[in-house]
Amino acid sequence: MTKRLLLTAGFVLSVFAGGNLFAQDAKGFQDVKGTNVLNAGIGLGSYGLSGTGGLPITASFEHGFSKSISAGASFGFIQKKYAFDWKYTYLLFGARGSYYLNEAFKIANPKLNVYAGAGLFYRRYSFKYTSSLGDEHEELNLKASGGDVEFELHAGGRYFFNHKLGAFAELGYGISPLQVGLTVKL
Repeated sequence: MTKRLLLTAGFVLSVFAGGNLFAQDAKGFQDVKGTNVLNAGIGLGSYGLSGTGGLPITASFEHGFSKSISAGASFGFIQKKYAFDWKYTYLLFGARGSYYLNEAFKIANPKLNVYAGAGLFYRRYSFKYTSSLGDEHEELNLKASGGDVEFELHAGGRYFFNHKLGAFAELGYGISPLQVGLTVKL
């Protein structure tokens, strides 16, 4: 599964690069200072979760504070069902920062942004078990919930189709090992 995710991520990033990933000059580098970017997408895969159910839903917002640094917030949600009676809900939100690597990699394509970063998020989870008890149609409901704070790392790229709209792919730790979706400059 990990090999498949890495191959998929490599393919997506190479498509975004359009052959210009390691160009000889950085004339196309775009300064991210003052830029607001909103990502919305789905996660492909989930950490430690099996069963049936929805895809992880992800969103992040970042504001450019300098030529190569942005920071903002992230959000993720997934709900899965196990066997017949178990339901697991996982919600995360947190802060993140990214460093843009276009200059370091000498990326000449002005439509492409490549970045890596880190963040801190709060993960809220809940389990629910519901079952009928015999012939009396009495129902058993068990619930448990909790939360923890986690550190995350991410690396990804955005390719803009026009001045405002693009696509993104991101590898990392959070709600999903690979996230893909749309990105909008606000």
